[in-house]
Amino acid sequence: MNQPKPLSQIVAELLEHFAARGLLTSSAIARDTGVNQSQIYRNLFAAPRRFTKTHLRLCEYANIDVARDVSDPRSSEILMNALASVWDGSEEHARRLAELLFAHSRAGMRT
Repeated sequence: MNQPKPLSQIVAELLEHFAARGLLTSSAIARDTGVNQSQIYRNLFAAPRRFTKTHLRLCEYANIDVARDVSDPRSSEILMNALASVWDGSEEHARRLAELLFAHSRAGMRT
């Protein structure tokens, strides 16, 4: 399964890629990539708030994957054993357990 990487990680990977090539300024990166310097500055150096087309273009240029692999939850023996020990086997109970997991995720308790 794929999920997008956090924007901060994408920006860090891009900056690392360009720094490794001696491209340390927005002007140098712009010259090398053909992307407008102001777009480079806004998207890499000015604390961007969201993923943009410029990020995508730079990731394609630098051959950086914007997604990260996330393991299939069915491959977790711990998770499957926990589920098997609490689930009563009914569809209704499966829905309720799913609702609990979604509520946990929405609450930001991803520990």
